[in-house]
Amino acid sequence: MDVIIKSMSMKKTLLLILFFSLITTSMNYSQVTPTDNGLRAITTDAIKAQLNFLASDWTEGREAGEKGEYISSDYIASMLQLYGVKPGGDYFRAGKLINIEGEIERSYFQNFVLLKTMAGNQQILKVKSSDGNTVKTTNFIYNVDFTISPSGPEIEIEAPVVFAGYGYKNDKLKYNDFNNLEVKGKFILKISDIPRFAKESLGKSELASVTREMESMYKTMGAIGIIEFDPQARVVGLPVEKDFLNMSPSEKNPNSGKPYVRLSLPGKNSPDNLSKIVISVKTANEILKGTGNNIDDYITKADENDPYLISPLNGKDIYFKTDVKTSQVAVRNVIGFIEGKKSDQVIVVGAHYDHMGIYNGYIWNGADDNGSGTVGVMTIAKAIMATGKKPDKTIVIALWTAEEEGLKGSRYWVQNPTFPLKNIRLNVNFDMISRYVSDVEPKNVSMTYNKSFPIFKDMTVANMKKYGIDLIVDYQPSDDPQGGTDHRAFVEVGIPIMRIKPGHRDEYHTPKDEPGTVNWDIMEKIIKIGFTNVWELANKDW
Repeated sequence: MDVIIKSMSMKKTLLLILFFSLITTSMNYSQVTPTDNGLRAITTDAIKAQLNFLASDWTEGREAGEKGEYISSDYIASMLQLYGVKPGGDYFRAGKLINIEGEIERSYFQNFVLLKTMAGNQQILKVKSSDGNTVKTTNFIYNVDFTISPSGPEIEIEAPVVFAGYGYKNDKLKYNDFNNLEVKGKFILKISDIPRFAKESLGKSELASVTREMESMYKTMGAIGIIEFDPQARVVGLPVEKDFLNMSPSEKNPNSGKPYVRLSLPGKNSPDNLSKIVISVKTANEILKGTGNNIDDYITKADENDPYLISPLNGKDIYFKTDVKTSQVAVRNVIGFIEGKKSDQVIVVGAHYDHMGIYNGYIWNGADDNGSGTVGVMTIAKAIMATGKKPDKTIVIALWTAEEEGLKGSRYWVQNPTFPLKNIRLNVNFDMISRYVSDVEPKNVSMTYNKSFPIFKDMTVANMKKYGIDLIVDYQPSDDPQGGTDHRAFVEVGIPIMRIKPGHRDEYHTPKDEPGTVNWDIMEKIIKIGFTNVWELANKDW
């Protein structure tokens, strides 16, 4: 009898142990959230595997319209398909591109053309100096005294010129080269660069966007062209390279001999671009002759933020004529999407995958710029699919082409969206996410976002703490988020944006931007906070 009682007692004990074990196991499984599953899919090995191919010599620098771009876009589309992301590009029927939504087949590619413009055979620059009844005309030599940046159709202009020093204005630094200057309908003659004190005051990201911001300002002011010179440049343009020199690529300047090419989106009207002429200091001195302006004196004062009184260039006119060669170039964005419960609420997660191609024996592999951002977006797509849950909002995965040519891919999509633009709630942009600005402390990153959405900061702070993502973030809310990359295409049409970026390094836009320079740790952390933010925003009301 005692044996039977003991046996029954042991069975009850075993059943209780099994019961509590099942409960504990069930509780452990219930504690694994979709976000946890997504984070587990973001690994250093996954990041390395993608970037080491995308930024390899096989993709030939990923220049827009070239073979390397097509290899890269095929690879990206294949990876999105592997992860289970649906194609979100052009619609096809029986293998032919059509424009009607809802047909049989959809591609991962959004195909379009850019116009490739190069300088033609006739380039003329003359300076006309009037003194009473006398008009002196000085003709200059192309690719010795001046060069041009072709911007569209053939142009012939004769207009006055105004000297504007560095042509720089910064209200924050209380500096303005345009005091008492009228530039509407005139060429602006300016010195290359910006004053030394301003360079020492601005951060790297601010410096990187100065040229674009200044040229936009000149356009707003009504200038018709920019004439720029380096006071040390006695000649401009490029010498003819001779084959008999037989230099190896390592002995050459990677930029030497590279012709200027402009890629633009075709439009209904002629492009409204400023003509840009680069001249030698000899040409600049001819324009300034007899006006009382002294270049050296101006530079000395401007560099120390000491005002210099610029004299008007009375009786000085510029005659400029250029012809161009233009052809069409086929390019493509890569677009996928993860279908949400709500098709009328869409988050676009994007990065540009193009870079600068091959020249002079160098392949510009662009590991940080922007292989890193491209891999970031691909890996976030992988993580979202790994959650095992359908998001509330639809998430578009977009890899843009031709960012290096002026945000052409993202701007084309905004003008020709493959999902209704009215449904786009947010663009999250990833560009250059694998390098700290410096190898010394503090190792921080900046986060740019719309000031009207403080939730973006609050969410980022909470997710970094919750998931142990140790980033030092400099939050930069703005009513008009700046930056020379693809989120601007969305800002320009009133769509909120969010972007996290460490900064520029010396290898930026050089052939030295290779996978060996990548900081895999910072890249993985930015991808993880990017995923957690996107996933949260895709599954909550805000």
